[in-house]
Amino acid sequence: MQHQFFQQFGVPQQQAPQYSQETLINTMILEIGNNWPYARWLMDRHRNGEIKQVDPLENDWLQFILGNNIDIESFANAEEFINKLSK
Repeated sequence: MQHQFFQQFGVPQQQAPQYSQETLINTMILEIGNNWPYARWLMDRHRNGEIKQVDPLENDWLQFILGNNIDIESFANAEEFINKLSK
């Protein structure tokens, strides 16, 4: 009978993949574009001071839009938003 020796037990530790900044930005743009009506509604609530609490996804969207001085109202639709901002 042959014995097998295992170095480590359990689930192998894997590091999260590292993505380029460009990839992260394009992913955020696609997320917002694919949820265009909701993103516009969220920005309307922000503009009117109606936001009291946001979830982590909404927080990411708000930080991205406000941090990059994006006027979401200047885009006619999601397709225009994605095409103009994607790199």
